[in-house]
Amino acid sequence: MVAVTPWLTHHLPEWWTDPARFDPDRFGSARAEDRRHPFLWTPFGGGAHKCIGLHFGMMEVKTILHRLLLAFRFTVPEGYVMPQDFTSLPIPKDRLPMRLERLA
Repeated sequence: MVAVTPWLTHHLPEWWTDPARFDPDRFGSARAEDRRHPFLWTPFGGGAHKCIGLHFGMMEVKTILHRLLLAFRFTVPEGYVMPQDFTSLPIPKDRLPMRLERLA
């Protein structure tokens, strides 16, 4: 039996520059760290059987985030470190205490 753990794969220091740091520029930029290996970044699977909704899903998420970021400021308590639950997908154990402020 073989088990693949995407969370672990997505944090391997031999493939990712400073893997614990939030760095959206590592994707699709000149660095393109996600393209070093076809199964390195796997939220949509990989290889010949990669999800056909990959590009649509990414466009959809970017569109929603764009609209939210235009309308709200998102903040968490100072010094907050998110405790994670890895039961199925990494999610916040404490329901992520976040404050939303509507922008003018």
